[in-house]
Amino acid sequence: MIIMMDINDVVTLASSGEVSIVIELQPSSSSTEISGINEWRKRLQVKVTSPALKGAANQDLINLMSDFFGLPNSSVKIDSGAKDRRKRILLSDISLELVREKLDQYLGN
Repeated sequence: MIIMMDINDVVTLASSGEVSIVIELQPSSSSTEISGINEWRKRLQVKVTSPALKGAANQDLINLMSDFFGLPNSSVKIDSGAKDRRKRILLSDISLELVREKLDQYLGN
């Protein structure tokens, strides 16, 4: 049985009203990009060039997400997993539908 991941599985609405995205972060990569959905971990796969050292990879993640969604850095925060590859970020000042639409278009779904 093959389970296909859907963007709706990784992008949800948090109880606070913010958009929640579960992420698998790959630090020290050769590029900084959103590379797809990790179907095993059920997370958005994100690569950053910075190492996981002194918050550099987390800052790269925040910068990438704010640029991708056209938000100020202050609208992107790491809600959980600051010291882990598995993270949850919260986006404010953007709708759930717009986040899903942008990711769907980018990932070619």
